[in-house]
Amino acid sequence: MTNAEIHSSSTNAEFHPRGGSASAFSFALRSSSRSRNLRAAIEARRYRLRVLNACQARFLNLQLYVADTSKDGITYNNKGVPVNAAGPSFIVIGAEGGFLPKPVTVPAVQPFNPLMLTNGLSNLVTAPAERWDLIVDFKGFAGKSLILYTDAPAPFPMAAAGTDFCAFTGTTRPGFGPDTRIMMKFSVVAATSADAPLAIADLSSGIDPFLVPPGAGILNGAVNPPPGTPVRQLTLNEAFDSLGRLIQLVGTNNLNPMIPGSYGLEYMDTVTENPARGTTEVWQIANLTGDTHPIHFHLVNVQLIARQPFSVAKYTGTPIYTGPARPPDPTETGWKETVKMHPGEVTTVIMRFDLPPVPFVVPSSPRTGGAEYVWHCHILEHEEHDMMRPLVVI
Repeated sequence: MTNAEIHSSSTNAEFHPRGGSASAFSFALRSSSRSRNLRAAIEARRYRLRVLNACQARFLNLQLYVADTSKDGITYNNKGVPVNAAGPSFIVIGAEGGFLPKPVTVPAVQPFNPLMLTNGLSNLVTAPAERWDLIVDFKGFAGKSLILYTDAPAPFPMAAAGTDFCAFTGTTRPGFGPDTRIMMKFSVVAATSADAPLAIADLSSGIDPFLVPPGAGILNGAVNPPPGTPVRQLTLNEAFDSLGRLIQLVGTNNLNPMIPGSYGLEYMDTVTENPARGTTEVWQIANLTGDTHPIHFHLVNVQLIARQPFSVAKYTGTPIYTGPARPPDPTETGWKETVKMHPGEVTTVIMRFDLPPVPFVVPSSPRTGGAEYVWHCHILEHEEHDMMRPLVVI
């Protein structure tokens, strides 16, 4: 089995206003393998791929299609879905925080559908900053080319006009760029040797112990945090800044008198997330916005416990749930650094605030008096304006 790394980023940014604020969804995706181009020659054998979504705002829905003889190698039906044959499936063995408890198979072809966010089936919808550790077996595809493809909408999950550049939308001539769906092409040649047998049914021995036993975080449709564990109620918000621009904020479940009608806090506001060193907390984060936010935690890995729909219109600090809680998707069952938090849902995570041991003295923050880290949205425009808050361990 051969190792490879794929980093997807975006180039040639075009800004698309959404309610007065700008998010950048570029003309083209740039995938860098070790050869740093859009093509990679590989053998018809297993590869271990480490994938990072390094786009500043664009989500990915990773798929593999067998290229056809058209100019782009992709032929669309009248709904914009490729009719190409499917490539090999993905075997997901890890995410940002290490291995999953057991491998998860994701079909090679899974055109985007909003139901993918709630149906609990395996997929590779990948937010900015999310990472995957994958195994893909290209055996049987010698002499063919395979296209790594995405059709995730932008903004996510509800698309805006002018963000989907490809031949189907008429924004790109066949055989030319830019193209935001075709990420890169694998040209498969015959294998020079045979792979050893692969048997990885259980990866749990190499994982840090979970804070909640898998499957125990939900009881009778409700979130079931460990008894005695502190629970913080937090929010993801949209408001307007002093110049009238849309601004994204994280906050608590208490209204901020400085921003009428909003629970959001600016970065320099008084610290509200200040756990004690060595303690465990559950955070329940209500998304009051229209976007999915990839929330990234510094210092800690988190265990995703559940997501649960609630009424945004009726939110007054305590969520009124509109449906049962559901567990993480199969690909999210390991430790995570970045968690997708969908509109109109409360996402529940649990984490332990251990500081790393180092052979020197780390001074406390002169601003907050503790070990100061951050948690934030990993959409670049959101994080910089002003969807980031201090995480101070005391």
